[in-house]
Amino acid sequence: MGDEHPTPTAGTDGTEHEFDDLLDFLAREVIDEMAADRSSIFLLDGDRHELWSRVALGMGRQIIRFPADRGIAGHVAATGTVLNVPDPYADPRFNQTVDRQTGYRTRSILCGPLRGGDGRTLGVLQVLNKRGGGPFVARDVRRFERLLSRCAHALENAVTYDQLRTAQIRELPRRTGSPKVLLAEHDAAVAGQVRELLSDDLEVLQAATTADIVNTAEAECPDLVLLGVAEDGTDSVATCRALRACPTVRDTPIIMLAMPGHPEQVVAAFEAGANDYIVRPFSPAQLRAKTHTWLLRSGTQFRWGETS
Repeated sequence: MGDEHPTPTAGTDGTEHEFDDLLDFLAREVIDEMAADRSSIFLLDGDRHELWSRVALGMGRQIIRFPADRGIAGHVAATGTVLNVPDPYADPRFNQTVDRQTGYRTRSILCGPLRGGDGRTLGVLQVLNKRGGGPFVARDVRRFERLLSRCAHALENAVTYDQLRTAQIRELPRRTGSPKVLLAEHDAAVAGQVRELLSDDLEVLQAATTADIVNTAEAECPDLVLLGVAEDGTDSVATCRALRACPTVRDTPIIMLAMPGHPEQVVAAFEAGANDYIVRPFSPAQLRAKTHTWLLRSGTQFRWGETS
Protein backbone atom coordinates (compact mmCIF):
# COMPACT_ATOMS: atom_id res chain seq x y z
CA MET A 1 0.00 0.00 0.00
CA GLY A 2 1.77 3.11 -1.15
CA ASP A 3 5.11 2.34 0.49
CA GLU A 4 5.27 -1.47 0.57
CA HIS A 5 6.26 -4.12 -1.93
CA PRO A 6 3.73 -6.99 -2.23
CA THR A 7 4.60 -10.65 -2.77
CA PRO A 8 2.25 -13.47 -3.85
CA THR A 9 0.14 -15.06 -1.14
CA ALA A 10 0.76 -18.54 0.21
CA GLY A 11 -1.84 -21.11 1.18
CA THR A 12 -3.48 -20.63 4.57
CA ASP A 13 -5.20 -22.96 7.01
CA GLY A 14 -8.54 -22.35 8.74
CA THR A 15 -6.99 -20.47 11.64
CA GLU A 16 -5.20 -18.08 9.31
CA HIS A 17 -8.38 -17.48 7.30
CA GLU A 18 -10.25 -16.69 10.52
CA PHE A 19 -7.55 -14.23 11.54
CA ASP A 20 -7.60 -12.70 8.05
CA ASP A 21 -11.36 -12.24 8.39
CA LEU A 22 -10.82 -10.23 11.58
CA LEU A 23 -8.16 -8.05 9.95
CA ASP A 24 -10.39 -7.55 6.92
CA PHE A 25 -13.32 -6.51 9.13
CA LEU A 26 -11.16 -4.03 11.05
CA ALA A 27 -9.67 -2.56 7.88
CA ARG A 28 -13.13 -2.04 6.35
CA GLU A 29 -14.39 -0.46 9.57
CA VAL A 30 -11.46 1.97 9.47
CA ILE A 31 -12.17 2.91 5.84
CA ASP A 32 -15.80 3.70 6.69
CA GLU A 33 -15.03 5.72 9.82
CA MET A 34 -12.12 7.62 8.29
CA ALA A 35 -13.84 8.22 4.92
CA ALA A 36 -10.67 6.99 3.23
CA ASP A 37 -10.01 5.17 -0.01
CA ARG A 38 -7.83 2.31 1.27
CA SER A 39 -6.67 0.80 4.54
CA SER A 40 -4.17 -1.82 5.61
CA ILE A 41 -3.07 -3.46 8.86
CA PHE A 42 0.54 -4.60 9.12
CA LEU A 43 1.70 -6.94 11.89
CA LEU A 44 5.19 -6.78 13.35
CA ASP A 45 7.26 -9.95 13.04
CA GLY A 46 9.97 -9.31 15.62
CA ASP A 47 11.96 -12.44 14.80
CA ARG A 48 12.33 -11.48 11.14
CA HIS A 49 12.26 -7.73 11.80
CA GLU A 50 9.53 -7.33 9.21
CA LEU A 51 6.06 -5.85 8.85
CA TRP A 52 3.58 -8.04 7.00
CA SER A 53 -0.08 -8.47 6.17
CA ARG A 54 -2.38 -10.63 4.07
CA VAL A 55 -5.07 -7.94 4.23
CA ALA A 56 -4.60 -4.62 2.45
CA LEU A 57 -7.90 -3.37 1.06
CA GLY A 58 -7.61 -2.36 -2.56
CA MET A 59 -4.67 -4.71 -3.18
CA GLY A 60 -6.54 -8.02 -3.20
CA ARG A 61 -5.45 -11.12 -1.26
CA GLN A 62 -1.70 -10.81 -1.27
CA ILE A 63 1.02 -11.16 1.31
CA ILE A 64 2.75 -7.84 1.78
CA ARG A 65 6.05 -8.19 3.62
CA PHE A 66 8.85 -5.65 3.98
CA PRO A 67 11.63 -4.64 6.43
CA ALA A 68 10.25 -3.17 9.66
CA ASP A 69 12.28 0.04 9.23
CA ARG A 70 11.15 0.74 5.66
CA GLY A 71 8.81 3.46 4.41
CA ILE A 72 6.15 5.38 6.28
CA ALA A 73 4.87 2.27 8.07
CA GLY A 74 8.38 1.29 9.12
CA HIS A 75 9.02 4.75 10.54
CA VAL A 76 5.81 4.54 12.58
CA ALA A 77 6.66 1.04 13.84
CA ALA A 78 10.10 2.21 14.91
CA THR A 79 9.06 5.47 16.57
CA GLY A 80 5.61 4.52 17.90
CA THR A 81 4.14 7.85 16.78
CA VAL A 82 1.18 8.72 14.55
CA LEU A 83 2.30 10.16 11.22
CA ASN A 84 0.10 12.41 9.06
CA VAL A 85 1.63 12.75 5.59
CA PRO A 86 -0.30 15.30 3.48
CA ASP A 87 2.00 14.92 0.45
CA PRO A 88 3.69 11.48 0.37
CA TYR A 89 5.71 12.23 -2.79
CA ALA A 90 7.39 15.11 -0.98
CA ASP A 91 8.36 12.85 1.94
CA PRO A 92 11.68 10.98 1.47
CA ARG A 93 10.45 8.10 3.65
CA PHE A 94 7.69 7.26 1.18
CA ASN A 95 8.38 4.33 -1.16
CA GLN A 96 6.75 4.80 -4.56
CA THR A 97 7.23 1.23 -5.82
CA VAL A 98 3.64 0.00 -5.47
CA ASP A 99 2.17 3.17 -6.97
CA ARG A 100 4.38 2.71 -10.01
CA GLN A 101 3.46 -0.98 -10.32
CA THR A 102 -0.30 -0.55 -9.91
CA GLY A 103 -0.97 2.90 -11.29
CA TYR A 104 -2.48 3.93 -7.96
CA ARG A 105 -1.68 7.46 -6.76
CA THR A 106 -1.19 7.92 -3.02
CA ARG A 107 -2.14 11.50 -2.14
CA SER A 108 -2.36 11.42 1.66
CA ILE A 109 -1.48 8.98 4.43
CA LEU A 110 -2.42 8.55 8.08
CA CYS A 111 -0.34 5.88 9.80
CA GLY A 112 -0.18 4.89 13.47
CA PRO A 113 1.11 2.15 15.79
CA LEU A 114 -1.06 -0.65 17.16
CA ARG A 115 0.07 -1.14 20.75
CA GLY A 116 -0.76 -3.99 23.11
CA GLY A 117 -1.81 -3.54 26.72
CA ASP A 118 1.82 -3.76 27.82
CA GLY A 119 2.84 -0.94 25.47
CA ARG A 120 4.66 -3.09 22.91
CA THR A 121 4.02 -2.47 19.23
CA LEU A 122 1.90 -5.20 17.59
CA GLY A 123 1.81 -3.62 14.17
CA VAL A 124 0.76 -0.57 12.18
CA LEU A 125 -2.56 0.74 10.85
CA GLN A 126 -2.50 2.83 7.68
CA VAL A 127 -5.19 4.68 5.71
CA LEU A 128 -4.71 6.27 2.30
CA ASN A 129 -6.37 9.10 0.41
CA LYS A 130 -9.08 11.01 2.21
CA ARG A 131 -12.29 10.95 0.20
CA GLY A 132 -13.05 14.26 -1.44
CA GLY A 133 -9.38 15.09 -1.73
CA GLY A 134 -7.12 17.13 0.47
CA PRO A 135 -5.03 16.06 3.47
CA PHE A 136 -6.20 14.53 6.73
CA VAL A 137 -6.81 17.27 9.31
CA ALA A 138 -6.62 17.47 13.11
CA ARG A 139 -10.09 16.03 13.73
CA ASP A 140 -9.25 13.11 11.42
CA VAL A 141 -6.13 12.42 13.47
CA ARG A 142 -8.13 12.41 16.72
CA ARG A 143 -10.65 9.95 15.24
CA PHE A 144 -7.80 7.83 13.90
CA GLU A 145 -6.15 7.65 17.34
CA ARG A 146 -9.38 6.28 18.82
CA LEU A 147 -9.52 3.68 16.04
CA LEU A 148 -5.93 2.67 16.78
CA SER A 149 -6.92 1.77 20.33
CA ARG A 150 -9.95 -0.25 19.21
CA CYS A 151 -8.05 -2.13 16.51
CA ALA A 152 -5.11 -2.87 18.81
CA HIS A 153 -7.47 -4.24 21.46
CA ALA A 154 -9.20 -6.58 18.99
CA LEU A 155 -5.88 -7.63 17.51
CA GLU A 156 -4.33 -8.38 20.90
CA ASN A 157 -7.33 -10.50 21.87
CA ALA A 158 -7.06 -12.51 18.64
CA VAL A 159 -3.31 -13.06 19.06
CA THR A 160 -3.71 -14.05 22.72
CA TYR A 161 -6.51 -16.46 21.83
CA ASP A 162 -4.37 -18.11 19.16
CA GLN A 163 -1.43 -18.48 21.55
CA LEU A 164 -3.55 -19.89 24.36
CA ARG A 165 -5.40 -22.25 22.03
CA THR A 166 -2.11 -23.56 20.69
CA ALA A 167 -0.87 -24.19 24.23
CA GLN A 168 -4.13 -25.89 25.11
CA ILE A 169 -3.97 -28.22 22.11
CA ARG A 170 -0.39 -29.19 22.89
CA GLU A 171 -0.55 -29.53 26.66
CA LEU A 172 -4.11 -29.98 27.93
CA PRO A 173 -6.58 -32.88 27.70
CA ARG A 174 -9.79 -32.39 25.80
CA ARG A 175 -12.76 -31.25 27.84
CA THR A 176 -15.65 -33.70 27.91
CA GLY A 177 -18.24 -30.93 28.37
CA SER A 178 -18.56 -27.57 26.66
CA PRO A 179 -18.03 -24.24 28.45
CA LYS A 180 -21.25 -22.37 29.08
CA VAL A 181 -21.93 -18.94 27.61
CA LEU A 182 -24.95 -16.98 28.83
CA LEU A 183 -26.31 -14.86 25.98
CA ALA A 184 -28.43 -11.95 27.22
CA GLU A 185 -29.72 -10.34 24.04
CA HIS A 186 -33.10 -8.77 23.14
CA ASP A 187 -32.54 -8.68 19.38
CA ALA A 188 -33.61 -12.06 17.99
CA ALA A 189 -31.51 -11.68 14.84
CA VAL A 190 -28.35 -10.93 16.80
CA ALA A 191 -29.09 -13.74 19.25
CA GLY A 192 -29.53 -16.19 16.38
CA GLN A 193 -26.26 -15.08 14.80
CA VAL A 194 -24.35 -15.52 18.06
CA ARG A 195 -25.83 -18.96 18.72
CA GLU A 196 -24.95 -20.08 15.21
CA LEU A 197 -21.35 -18.85 15.55
CA LEU A 198 -20.65 -20.31 19.00
CA SER A 199 -22.79 -23.42 19.43
CA ASP A 200 -20.35 -25.79 17.71
CA ASP A 201 -18.00 -25.86 20.70
CA LEU A 202 -19.83 -23.91 23.42
CA GLU A 203 -23.10 -24.43 25.25
CA VAL A 204 -25.08 -21.25 24.63
CA LEU A 205 -27.74 -20.39 27.21
CA GLN A 206 -30.17 -17.58 26.50
CA ALA A 207 -32.22 -15.14 28.58
CA ALA A 208 -33.74 -11.72 27.90
CA THR A 209 -35.06 -9.89 30.98
CA THR A 210 -32.82 -8.91 33.87
CA ALA A 211 -34.64 -11.31 36.21
CA ASP A 212 -34.29 -14.24 33.79
CA ILE A 213 -30.63 -13.42 33.16
CA VAL A 214 -29.78 -13.38 36.86
CA ASN A 215 -31.85 -16.52 37.56
CA THR A 216 -30.11 -18.37 34.71
CA ALA A 217 -26.72 -17.23 35.97
CA GLU A 218 -27.49 -18.47 39.47
CA ALA A 219 -28.73 -21.84 38.22
CA GLU A 220 -26.21 -22.55 35.45
CA CYS A 221 -22.99 -20.82 36.64
CA PRO A 222 -21.90 -19.81 33.11
CA ASP A 223 -18.23 -19.45 32.20
CA LEU A 224 -18.87 -16.22 30.29
CA VAL A 225 -21.70 -13.70 29.74
CA LEU A 226 -22.42 -11.94 26.43
CA LEU A 227 -24.60 -8.98 27.39
CA GLY A 228 -26.44 -7.12 24.62
CA VAL A 229 -26.85 -3.36 24.91
CA ALA A 230 -30.25 -1.87 24.10
CA GLU A 231 -30.58 1.43 22.22
CA ASP A 232 -30.38 3.61 25.34
CA GLY A 233 -28.06 1.24 27.22
CA THR A 234 -29.69 1.68 30.63
CA ASP A 235 -31.22 -1.80 31.03
CA SER A 236 -27.97 -3.48 30.10
CA VAL A 237 -25.94 -1.48 32.59
CA ALA A 238 -28.45 -2.33 35.32
CA THR A 239 -28.27 -6.00 34.33
CA CYS A 240 -24.47 -5.88 34.48
CA ARG A 241 -24.63 -4.51 38.01
CA ALA A 242 -27.14 -7.20 39.00
CA LEU A 243 -24.84 -9.92 37.66
CA ARG A 244 -21.89 -8.54 39.59
CA ALA A 245 -24.01 -8.73 42.74
CA CYS A 246 -24.73 -12.42 42.03
CA PRO A 247 -22.15 -14.68 43.80
CA THR A 248 -22.08 -17.29 41.00
CA VAL A 249 -20.94 -14.79 38.34
CA ARG A 250 -19.21 -12.16 40.47
CA ASP A 251 -15.89 -12.92 38.76
CA THR A 252 -17.23 -14.27 35.44
CA PRO A 253 -16.10 -12.36 32.34
CA ILE A 254 -18.82 -10.13 30.86
CA ILE A 255 -18.52 -8.94 27.25
CA MET A 256 -20.90 -6.20 26.15
CA LEU A 257 -22.37 -6.31 22.63
CA ALA A 258 -22.38 -2.53 22.22
CA MET A 259 -24.27 -0.29 19.82
CA PRO A 260 -22.16 1.72 17.36
CA GLY A 261 -21.71 5.43 17.98
CA HIS A 262 -22.37 5.29 21.73
CA PRO A 263 -19.01 5.36 23.56
CA GLU A 264 -20.75 6.56 26.72
CA GLN A 265 -22.53 3.20 26.94
CA VAL A 266 -19.20 1.39 26.86
CA VAL A 267 -17.85 3.61 29.66
CA ALA A 268 -20.98 3.01 31.75
CA ALA A 269 -20.70 -0.76 31.14
CA PHE A 270 -17.10 -0.84 32.35
CA GLU A 271 -18.10 1.13 35.44
CA ALA A 272 -20.85 -1.45 36.06
CA GLY A 273 -18.36 -4.31 35.93
CA ALA A 274 -18.05 -5.38 32.27
CA ASN A 275 -14.66 -6.76 31.20
CA ASP A 276 -14.75 -6.06 27.48
CA TYR A 277 -16.99 -5.05 24.57
CA ILE A 278 -17.63 -5.66 20.87
CA VAL A 279 -19.26 -3.03 18.67
CA ARG A 280 -21.95 -4.43 16.42
CA PRO A 281 -22.07 -5.36 13.64
CA PHE A 282 -19.18 -7.68 14.50
CA SER A 283 -17.43 -10.20 12.29
CA PRO A 284 -17.68 -13.94 13.07
CA ALA A 285 -13.91 -14.09 13.63
CA GLN A 286 -14.03 -11.14 16.02
CA LEU A 287 -16.78 -12.68 18.15
CA ARG A 288 -15.15 -16.12 18.29
CA ALA A 289 -11.70 -14.75 19.07
CA LYS A 290 -12.91 -12.47 21.85
CA THR A 291 -15.21 -15.10 23.39
CA HIS A 292 -12.62 -17.84 23.43
CA THR A 293 -9.87 -15.51 24.60
CA TRP A 294 -11.83 -14.57 27.71
CA LEU A 295 -12.73 -18.19 28.39
CA LEU A 296 -9.05 -19.10 28.21
CA ARG A 297 -7.91 -16.09 30.22
CA SER A 298 -10.41 -16.84 32.98
CA GLY A 299 -8.98 -20.32 33.44
CA THR A 300 -11.76 -22.28 31.73
CA GLN A 301 -9.19 -24.18 29.68
CA PHE A 302 -7.75 -25.74 32.84
CA ARG A 303 -11.09 -27.44 33.50
CA TRP A 304 -11.39 -28.91 30.03
CA GLY A 305 -10.15 -32.32 31.12
CA GLU A 306 -12.82 -32.72 33.81
CA THR A 307 -16.23 -34.24 33.46
CA SER A 308 -18.99 -31.67 33.48
